[in-house]
Amino acid sequence: MRNTIILALCLGVYLVSANHPEALSDKDHFKGNEHDNKFDHEAFLGKDTAAEYDQLTPEKSKERLAKLVPKMDINGDGFVEENELREHINFMQKRYVNNDVERTWKNYKDEKIKDGKLGWKDYREMVYGSTDGEGQELSPEYSKMITRDERRWKVADYDSNGMLDRTEYGCFMHPEDCDHMRDIVVQETVEDIDKDKDGFVSLEEYIGDMYRPEDYPELNGKEPDWVGSEREMFQEHRDKDADGKLNKDEMRDWIMPVGFDHADAEAKHLVGIADDDKDGKLSPEEIITHYDTFVGSQATDYGEQLQKHDPAEL
Repeated sequence: MRNTIILALCLGVYLVSANHPEALSDKDHFKGNEHDNKFDHEAFLGKDTAAEYDQLTPEKSKERLAKLVPKMDINGDGFVEENELREHINFMQKRYVNNDVERTWKNYKDEKIKDGKLGWKDYREMVYGSTDGEGQELSPEYSKMITRDERRWKVADYDSNGMLDRTEYGCFMHPEDCDHMRDIVVQETVEDIDKDKDGFVSLEEYIGDMYRPEDYPELNGKEPDWVGSEREMFQEHRDKDADGKLNKDEMRDWIMPVGFDHADAEAKHLVGIADDDKDGKLSPEEIITHYDTFVGSQATDYGEQLQKHDPAEL
């Protein structure tokens, strides 16, 4: 059972990091002209806390958000300015990553951590049930995951001593947060989207990664408008050499643009949405009025189905 829990945790991070990096990226922020509020919620709250808010009614969401606003107001002037919002987003993202890494790291401490470090064979045994795979019958998908895990492990092993300390392990779990892991993130993303395995991402593969007709049954096979916009984005901006496909450099520019401050861009975006009086800063009233932009709530979809206990407050 314990191995199953650890495996589930690791696979969850593996799949998210490989195909859709957790770093604040504009890749999933907009689909054509359609805005994805879920992106804002996870950026503003962190992925785990955003999930907690999803279970609250609008009234409870507003109540908790109202308690959070003063904590963002660093200079105490009664407003949340762009730089304060940026600091908050950075804090929440770092907290989420740290908590996520700690959740799995602590599973190894009693048995496998030696002098503050974890070896590949110990990790493999804990997660996949064997140090070397001898005698195991694994599905092709699991074999692929082990191979990719080991490749990522070696890149995360910054000092090349065959062991990962807590910091290196954090890069293994969340490679999008470590500069020396950028290439592995791009490589894994290409592998996941590149269905014909030619080493490139075609327009069809690019669209297929973000759009599935079965997710839009109400359109009866007609593509949403944003899909057409994404085709134009691919042709006019992503595919810089106009050869009809994205190479690794073009993929890197798309999913991990160098020098792009994701938290700053998100802060500007949120202020742009909620700053009703256009004074360049957000009052508590403006934030609460636009609560669905910052935290949202799925509880309205569940009618009276409310949870018995509120999540712990921030």
